[in-house]
Parts: sequence; C-alpha cells; structure tokens
Amino acid sequence: MKLSPRAYIVLASSLLLAACPSDPELGPGSEPSAPPLPASPNIPAKECTIDLARWNISNDGTRPDETTDGINAALQALVGEGCGRVKLPTGHYAIGKRLSDSYTGGIVLPSRMTLVMDDNTVLQLRPTDTWAYCVIDISNAHDVGVSGGSIIGDRDVHDFKVNGEEGHCICIEDESERVAIDRVRLSKAIGDGVLIVAQGEEGSSCKDISITNSEIFDNRRQGISIVGGMRVLIENNEIHHINGTAPQFGIDIESLKYKSQDITIRNNQFHHNRGGDFVNTDGRGVLLERNTMRDGDGNRYIDGPIIYWSNTDQIIRGNHITMALGSANGKMGILEYSHKTPRTNPTRNLVEENTLEGCSIDLMHDSLVTVRRNTVRNASIILYHVEDVELVENTIEKEGRSYSYMIHKSTGTASGNILNGTPYEIAITPDAPFSNWDGQ
Repeated sequence: MKLSPRAYIVLASSLLLAACPSDPELGPGSEPSAPPLPASPNIPAKECTIDLARWNISNDGTRPDETTDGINAALQALVGEGCGRVKLPTGHYAIGKRLSDSYTGGIVLPSRMTLVMDDNTVLQLRPTDTWAYCVIDISNAHDVGVSGGSIIGDRDVHDFKVNGEEGHCICIEDESERVAIDRVRLSKAIGDGVLIVAQGEEGSSCKDISITNSEIFDNRRQGISIVGGMRVLIENNEIHHINGTAPQFGIDIESLKYKSQDITIRNNQFHHNRGGDFVNTDGRGVLLERNTMRDGDGNRYIDGPIIYWSNTDQIIRGNHITMALGSANGKMGILEYSHKTPRTNPTRNLVEENTLEGCSIDLMHDSLVTVRRNTVRNASIILYHVEDVELVENTIEKEGRSYSYMIHKSTGTASGNILNGTPYEIAITPDAPFSNWDGQ
C-alpha cells in the first residue's frame, strides 16, 4: 500500500515493515475480548458561522484557490476566537490548491473544532494531475470533527499522467487524536474515502478515531484504510462500489511499520466492493460484528468478503454474508490467508454466530481458532492444517452430506455440530491430526 505524501517521505527512509508485537499480558490460547471504544473529541460549545464575503470564499463551485485559502484562514481565526462548532454555509465549494507537482492541498482542520455542514453542502476537489491530495486534511491535530455534507474527489476528471492513488477525501494523519467523522458522504477519490495513517515512529498510531453514519462509495482504492490506528470505531456506515486500483476493499487494516489495535467495525453495510469488504493483514484486537456483506449484482470479488492474515486476532461475530458470483478464491465468505506462515499470536481468533449464504468458512495453516454457532447455507466449513481448533454447535444446510465439514490434518475438539438438521460427529482430537477429506 502506498501512503499520503507526508507518509511517503517518512517511510522512504525506512525499510522496517514489522508486524505489531503480541500483547504480553495475554496467556496462550486466551479468547479475545471486545476492544475499548474511542474517546470523543473535546470541543468548545461555542458555535460560529463562516462569513463568506469577509474571507473571499465562493460557494458556487468557482475560484478554488481563493476558496481554499479563505476557508483555511477563517477556520484558524474562528478557532482562535474560541469557536468549537464552525458552520460552513450551504453551497458548492471548489477545493484544491496546487502546492507542488505531486500534491494538491485542501482544507486543513485545526485542533478543537468541528466543521459543520448541512446535507446540501458539497466540497468538491478541482480537476488535478497530482498523484496525491487531501480534500480535508487532519494532520497532527487533536479533538477534531467533520459533520454532514458531501466530500467529492476528482476521480472522473483526474489527469492520470502519473498513476496516482494517494488522493483521498479525508486524511487523518501524523498521530492525530480524538477525531470524529459523522454523517458525511465521501466519494470519487482516486485513493480512499478515509485514510488513517500514523506517520510517527515505528509502532505509532493515530488514536481515538470514529467514522459513523456515513456513506463511502465509488472511491478508487479503498473505502477506509487503517495504516496505524488505535481505538477506532467504524459504525453504521454504507461502504460500497470501491473499485479501480488494488486492493479495492471496503476496509483495509495494513499497518506497515505502525500499529493498529482495538478496532470496532459494526452495523455497517458493504456491497459492490471489487476486492472485498474487510481485510486485516496485521491488526490486533479487532471486532467485526453485525455487518451485512454481499457481493452485489454483477460484482465478482477478487479476494472475498472477509479476509484475515494468520498473525492477526479478531472476533468475527453475527455478520450476514451473501455471495452470488464468488471470487478468485471460490465461494469463501470468511477466509484466512496464511501463506503457510506459522502463527505466533497467542490470542484465539473467534468466528461465531455468523450466517453465510452460498459461501464457506475456510481456514488454512491456522491455529488457536474457535468456530462456533455459525450457520452456513449451501456451502462448507473447511479446515486445512489447523491446530487447536474448537468446532462447536455449527449448522450446515445443503443438499446431501458430502463436502460439508471438510477437515484435513487438523487438531482440536468438535461438539454439537449439525448437518441438515441432524447431529454430525467429527472425530477430531487434540492429540493427532485428523482428516475426513484428502485436501484436494
């Protein structure tokens, strides 16, 4: 994954791509617990409205240089006057000022303020040819909010003379803390709807970030990228039609040298995302709960709805997953990517109470995983070289009995599993690898 311009400079001098260390307080095989939620921004109650004429701001979609400079100057002045909730009057604002051959700057939000917009207010990036931009930039800031309005990138008119993918609707970067995005529509970026990137020392994070009640769609690279985030909440959003350049996921946790931990993703709707809906390459303490995921009419995933890598830990609970066309991996709704790398994380992965329609649970070269009380319709539960699995009270509903619980060279325990309404005994034990399938 590439990063924002500032992050690119920071990372160019480092080849360290270390994964997050495991938590020393967790004992071997311990079950994960729900992560803590982010702290809310502490913002002064005083409300103010930007005077467009005073600051030479146009709200008719013209004069992007003057409008960008004017909004930035107004925000700084009003925060200096103690304003915490700063309203931008209804209108269509052309945003973007070329700061270099590679970067177009947008609105820079200062600490201790929320930018407030109504549903009819639009911030739209001017056509650019730079490989990177932030329509709204929250950098090394604390206690910041964005509420309402639409933020639109330049995807449809961008000049790709350089194949850029670092243009984002909102950038949260440089170890910013206590940031809340609520009721915002984020679309048409050449990169991500929201990029969260730490940009500090190795192991650093942006902290206490919430993205709620928003619609994130038609962005070219990702819906949301988490490249170093601690205590992140993503809730009640619709994330859809992410497509254009890899990875093309709704949400991607991919920290590089930074640290991502304690991330809650719940009650979101995902659909028509080309790469997939959720991928976790290195995050710890992730809760993925009560989300709805479907490929969508005419959309075939590249990877799949839920992907996690072997050394991560997460609770995948109560999600409803539907696949019609499948993916390059087949019809796999929950898939662990191991690359045959030994898992050293002592915390169990927990996959429970999910409903999968036409797609399987598929775990490979994994260890310390509990799979319980899931319902799988017209597909299978597949364990391939999995150690210390707990397979408990799952239900599979499909025609026939073959290709249901498919286990190859795995150890653990199994109890209470059902196939087509009747008990299905699985003779797996902790002591020796068990197979009821040849793995082909």
